[in-house]
Amino acid sequence: MRSLLLSPLPVVLVASLVIVASLPWGGPDWLDLALLLMPIAAIHDWSARRPWLMPALIVFTLGLLADVVTHEPLGVWTSAALVAALSGRMVHPERGRSAAFRRYVHAAATLTLVVCLVGVVTSLHGWRLVDVRPLLEALLAACLAYPVLSGLMSTIEGLWPATGERSLLLRGD
Repeated sequence: MRSLLLSPLPVVLVASLVIVASLPWGGPDWLDLALLLMPIAAIHDWSARRPWLMPALIVFTLGLLADVVTHEPLGVWTSAALVAALSGRMVHPERGRSAAFRRYVHAAATLTLVVCLVGVVTSLHGWRLVDVRPLLEALLAACLAYPVLSGLMSTIEGLWPATGERSLLLRGD
C-alpha cells in the first residue's frame, strides 16, 4: 500500500522541476537551459533507479509539458526526455558508491547528448547556428548540480519499502 501511495512522487518531482525551469529567472543565457536539463537528469536517474515509475507514456507527457511551457518547438524536450529514460534504463541497477558513480557518468553522457540534440534542433529551427558557449556552460552547470539532485532522489527512494514492491498504478515494464 505504501508503494501505491509513493508511486506518483517521481512524476510530481519531475513535473515540478519542469515548472520551475519554465519560470522567468532573468539570469544569464545558460541558466534557462541548465534548469531545463534538471528534469531530464531526474528522468534519467529515476529510470535507472526504478524504471517502472517512469513508463514511456509518462516520460513523453513530461517532455511535452516541457515543450509547451518553454515555447520550444514541439518534440525537442519530448525526445530529450525519452532519450534520458532509455539511457537510464541501460544503467545497471546496483547499489553502493560504484553504482552512484556509474549513474553520474552515464547521466553526464546523456546530458551531453541532449545538449547536442537541443543545439542542433535549435539551429535548424532558427536557420542559424546557435552560440556554443551557453550550451557548454549549461551542460557544466547541470553536471555539477546532478549529484545534489541525485542525493535528493536517493533520499526519496529511501521511503519505498525494501521488498521491491511495484505499483499498481504505474507499470513501466
